[in-house]
Amino acid sequence: MKQNLTFIPPVIASTESKMNVEAFDVSVEAFENQEYLKSFYSLLDYINGEFRTRYGNVQGNEFHIPHGSIVVNIKLDNEKLSITAPFVSLPEKGRIPLLRQVAGLNFNAMDLSMIYLKDNQLSFEYTCPIQLINPYKIYYILEEICHTGDKYDDEFETKFGAKRIYEPKITPYATADIDRIYNALQVCCQECLDAVKYFEPARKYGYIWNIIDTTMMKFMYFAHPQGQLFNDMQKAISDMDRNDLPLPDITAQGKAVIEKLQQMPKEKLAENLYYVETFIPAKRRSNLQNIQENFEESYKKISHFMESEDYPTACIMMLYKFYEMYYYNNLQEDVNRVVADALQRSSAQPWEKAAPILYKAMEAIMEDELDEYDPDEDEEDTDNGLDMNQYVQNMQAMQQQIIQNMQQMMQGNGMQDYLQQVQILQQQMASGKISVEEYTAKVQKLAAQQFGN
Repeated sequence: MKQNLTFIPPVIASTESKMNVEAFDVSVEAFENQEYLKSFYSLLDYINGEFRTRYGNVQGNEFHIPHGSIVVNIKLDNEKLSITAPFVSLPEKGRIPLLRQVAGLNFNAMDLSMIYLKDNQLSFEYTCPIQLINPYKIYYILEEICHTGDKYDDEFETKFGAKRIYEPKITPYATADIDRIYNALQVCCQECLDAVKYFEPARKYGYIWNIIDTTMMKFMYFAHPQGQLFNDMQKAISDMDRNDLPLPDITAQGKAVIEKLQQMPKEKLAENLYYVETFIPAKRRSNLQNIQENFEESYKKISHFMESEDYPTACIMMLYKFYEMYYYNNLQEDVNRVVADALQRSSAQPWEKAAPILYKAMEAIMEDELDEYDPDEDEEDTDNGLDMNQYVQNMQAMQQQIIQNMQQMMQGNGMQDYLQQVQILQQQMASGKISVEEYTAKVQKLAAQQFGN
C-alpha cells in the first residue's frame, strides 16, 4: 500500500447544524423568569426555527413532530407538559422476548421517559408539571425518545416481527445516487481489504485497525445510510473500540464487516438509502474548540510523524480523525470546506504528497486559521489538475461506466481482479494521471478482456 485512500464525495454535501444557540439562551432565561411557555417555544426554535409553524396548531399548545418512524406528540398548558410517541405494535408471536428487551430499555437505557404497553402497542411517554420544564432536561428527554425509537423500531421489526405504528415519510435516493454509492462502496471496501492484506504479514494491527474503522466511518460519510444498516454500522464502529478482545480479534471482526458490506446486493443497500424527516439530530452540533480539543493529542503525534517523514502513519492517523469528526458531528461549514478540499486533493495520492495536504488542513483547524486557508498557495503540494466539481464529474463518469459492466461482472468469476484493476484506474484518474476519456477506454478494454464483451 503506497498511497492514500480514495475520497468519495458524499451524497449530502453539507450537514451543518440548524440549531440556533441564541434561542437556547432565550429558553434558559425564560425558564428562570418562570415564563414557561416562552421557554418551551424557544427550545423548539433552538432545534429548528420552522417546527413551531410547520407542526404546531394555531393555539400553540400541541405539536406533532415526525422523527424517522415515530411521531412525537407534545401537549402543554399552564399546568403540565405531556410527551407521547407511539412506537410499535406487538407481533402475534414472539412477544415475550420483545417485551424483555423493552423492560431492559426502561431499566438501563431510558432515564426519564418510559415505554408503556397499552392495547398491544408500545409507546414512549413523559409528563411533568409545567414548572419543571427545564430546557436542558426537556431536550434530553426528546433526544432520548427520538434516538431510542429510531434505533429500535427497525431492530424490533427485523428480529421480532413488530409493526410500526407510524410509517415514516421517506424520499428514496435517486437511482443514479444509489448506483454511485453502490459502485463506490465496492471500490472503497476492496481498497480497505487490499490494505489489510498489505499490513497483515507484518502484523501491523494498529494500521489495520485504523484503516478498517476509517473505512466504516467513510461509508457513513458518503452514503448516509438509514434503517437497520445504520444501526448495524453504528454497532460495528462501536465494536472496534472494545477493550475486552485482543486487537487481532477486533480487526478480524472488522474485516468481516467490510467483506459483508462489499457483498451486500444493491437492492438490499437501496432499502436503506433514503431521506427522512427528523426532530432531534443524530449527531451533535460541531464546535471548533471541541474539535481542537479532540484533535490535540493526535495532532502532536502527527506533527512528529511529519517531521520524521513517516508520511504513511501521518496520513492514516489524519484520515481517521477527519472521518471520526464527520461521524460524530453535524459539521460547521468553515471546517467542512477545508477538510473536504484536503480529502479530495489528497485522494489516491502517494503518501509523501498526500500527507502535507492533509496536514495543512489539520493545521488550519488547530491554529484557527480557517479563513486564511488557501489550498492553492503551495501548488507543488496541491495541484493535481482537478477541482472539486471536476472530481465529482469524473467520479460520476467512472460510476456510469462501472454500472454498464456490473451485471456481467457479477456473473463472472473474476470479480475481485476486475475490481482491483478498476480501482487502480480510478486512482489514476483521481490523481490526474489519466483523463476521463482514457479511463473509460481502459475500463471498456478491461471488461472486454475479463468478460468477453
